[in-house]
Amino acid sequence: MHVWTWSVFGAASVIVGAVALLESGAQTHYVAFGAALCMGGALLVWVAVTARRLGRVGWLGTTALTLAGLFLSMLVARDDVCCMYGYHRGLGYPWAWLDSYATADSMAAISAMRSNPAELEKSVDWLKVVLDGLFWWHAAVLLVVPVMQAGRRFQRQRP
Repeated sequence: MHVWTWSVFGAASVIVGAVALLESGAQTHYVAFGAALCMGGALLVWVAVTARRLGRVGWLGTTALTLAGLFLSMLVARDDVCCMYGYHRGLGYPWAWLDSYATADSMAAISAMRSNPAELEKSVDWLKVVLDGLFWWHAAVLLVVPVMQAGRRFQRQRP
């Protein structure tokens, strides 16, 4: 991609991340999302301005880490009881993108649902999948870019 493309994408990431941080209300998933986008976006701008290149291995590593983060984040479950007899359970981090929701007539029925959430019907929230993908992609960039730069520096210093 062109230098200006990475600069614009990085700057947009910083702006979206800053908005998420400002609107977070100290909720940890908002803070994590905003911080990852701010730092990852700033790093992308630096990569573009200094004309650094990740190369094929770097982009493959970033893609692999993004997919791994996206699917391993399904180990994070958030559930809550709301609206008297409603139960919501979401899987994914920072945004719960695989959702389950059910209602019942009593708290005993809600407790039964909570004890076996695998039986609940699940739905995918595609907007949250995209947001989670952005989060994990920026987190991967924050890991891969310094590793690739250190590797290149090490190769140049070898006799």
